Amino acid sequence: MLRTAIRLVVTLGSAGMGLCFQEPEGLFEKFHARMKAERASIPQYVCTQAVERFSRNSAEHPWKPVDVLQLDVAVVGDHELYGRAGSGEFFRQPLSETAGSGVVSTGKFALLARQILDTTAAKYRYKGLGERDGSQAHEYDFDIAQSSSNYRLRSGTLELPVAYQGTFWIKADNLDLLRLELQAYDIPPKLGLAEAVTTLAYSRVTIGENALLLPVSGSVTLVTSQGVESMNRMRIQSCRRYSTQSEVRFAGADEPVTAQQPATAIPAGAILEASLEEALPLEKIVPGLPVTMKLTKELRDGTILVLAAGALLAGRIAYADSQDAPFPILEIGLELSTLEKDGQRIPIRLTMVDAGPAAGLIREQKRMDPVFSKRRSARMDILVRKVEQGQGYIHWDTRKGAIPKGLKTKWRVDDERRASISFP
Repeated sequence: MLRTAIRLVVTLGSAGMGLCFQEPEGLFEKFHARMKAERASIPQYVCTQAVERFSRNSAEHPWKPVDVLQLDVAVVGDHELYGRAGSGEFFRQPLSETAGSGVVSTGKFALLARQILDTTAAKYRYKGLGERDGSQAHEYDFDIAQSSSNYRLRSGTLELPVAYQGTFWIKADNLDLLRLELQAYDIPPKLGLAEAVTTLAYSRVTIGENALLLPVSGSVTLVTSQGVESMNRMRIQSCRRYSTQSEVRFAGADEPVTAQQPATAIPAGAILEASLEEALPLEKIVPGLPVTMKLTKELRDGTILVLAAGALLAGRIAYADSQDAPFPILEIGLELSTLEKDGQRIPIRLTMVDAGPAAGLIREQKRMDPVFSKRRSARMDILVRKVEQGQGYIHWDTRKGAIPKGLKTKWRVDDERRASISFP
């Protein structure tokens, strides 16, 4: 596994442009103007990205999952800001310092396309009209020199800009950006990297009454000089306007930017009782698997109804690990990050405080001294159960089969979410 954090960082740059003359008259100018208008709308929104990370020792080996990152991303000026999904604030440190070991990348949300379509930085060549991803599309090649590049590779503490080239496709019917592919070239040997490839697929995402053009999925692949490969797969899960559903707060800031409409806050420390909406077959439990739970009991703040029974909580499997002794056990980390209410997804941060009862759920033993009895039992009591803020961990006896629909859980609303969970 590649243990050194490697990141792709996007800044700004400029250079010369060269357009090919075989293209339909005015095509690029119309597309360029359309994309400029689209980019002007992006800073009004914050979106949640799920990033699945994989690695393998060489191309001959299968990909192995590393983990899944859930990140909120927004554009402010010439920067992309990242934070933990649903936390209501963005990291003060670079993403590479908060995401742990492994590969992280930035710039895919907006800044990469911004520079590629900067006519002072890129050289273009029209390649014709064809079919791509099921649509008629115009194809362009582009090239950006190292001296103008905002595409930077980092290995360890060394970070350098690199030249890159690639292709983008424009839908023929409405001039939407359809797909973008790029790869670095002439990578300085001292970085220890042989290859860096990024692919992004674009589509319209409906947010309220608007349909925003966004990179809905993509991948980043890095190969070291020793042949070790890392791959991140990204997808957009949800987006919302700053002014209606979200609070945007920078860590350490005194005054957050809050929702402008009347809100009913979920009290900090409140306990939400929820049950699993669908059974989880053991063979499907991997990091990133979506999980949905339903509130089984209404939540009130005094006489005020805050949440009705039946509201849905959406999240994912954040961690999964198995052990064989003394019998097959699966340790599972759950993370619930959004509350679905009236067709909207609202970020939330919860920590599990209890689960069960259920036949396969291994009990947590409250006593720290061993207890013996004459009756033998295959059940094992755990002295200390892992607890992570914003998540919940359970241990499951895999001999009991799938984790059943209806598994009961209790979650505490974390303090930092009090001011940032609101309902229109």
